[in-house]
Amino acid sequence: MRFFRSALAALAADIALAASAQAPSPPEAFLRADKGHCIACHQLPQGHGPVSRADLGTKLEGTRMRAIGREGLRQAIADPPRVNADTLMPPFGRHRILESWEIETLVDYLHALP
Repeated sequence: MRFFRSALAALAADIALAASAQAPSPPEAFLRADKGHCIACHQLPQGHGPVSRADLGTKLEGTRMRAIGREGLRQAIADPPRVNADTLMPPFGRHRILESWEIETLVDYLHALP
């Protein structure tokens, strides 16, 4: 019984640590008006970044972001009209609003959302 309690406590600690490590802070490009300014159109999961009532873009939920995959996210940020002809999202890569390393930072961030 003692072993079971110790194992259960260790498991709970691991889960808590993984949950806190799962949600990094939004990258600068996510918040800056002269860069991506994603927060102007998109919402983050509650408690994982600035609160926004924006509803022009989709909610950025981790399960959906991971389903899209890294390459899909990269394409959706770099040149959204190629992915969705009806989008209002500007082509951040094609118009050189974001550098390739900034797009990669956003892809990593979105892929890590809970």
